[in-house]
Amino acid sequence: MKNMTESEYRQLVEEYSDMVTRLCVVHTGNFSDAEDCYQNVFFKLFKQMKKGSLPNPKAWLIRVALNECRSVLRYRLRKNTVDLNSITSFSKDGSDIEILDLIFRLPPKYRDSIYLYYFEELSVQEIAELTNIKENTIKTHLKRGREQLKDMIML
Repeated sequence: MKNMTESEYRQLVEEYSDMVTRLCVVHTGNFSDAEDCYQNVFFKLFKQMKKGSLPNPKAWLIRVALNECRSVLRYRLRKNTVDLNSITSFSKDGSDIEILDLIFRLPPKYRDSIYLYYFEELSVQEIAELTNIKENTIKTHLKRGREQLKDMIML
């Protein structure tokens, strides 16, 4: 395995920065915690690239980001809140703000599955592999998450 260059690292940061930011905010529900996770993810990417190349950087980054978010949430026992004005800058086109608000209200297991499926356009199989959760469980999370979103919209 060859060591990756600084320019390759910068290219990966530029390409996946928004995705990691969105994923961290959606998972933690808190912009401050998301910033901490973001920094840890890209620090780990830098360390990993020193060891050698990554065959699938997007999948690696998603897996590490989810693990970092879980770690932060385990050690920080505070209520999940987020200033929705702070996330409009990285929602894909700014129109996603209302649906993101609803997604933040979902339990984390549904929130992660919904976000990865609809916003990052990952398949059920990819989500299962990244989260180490069975495909049928991911399908159940998606179904229940959609049902809860539908109920919230109908109110």
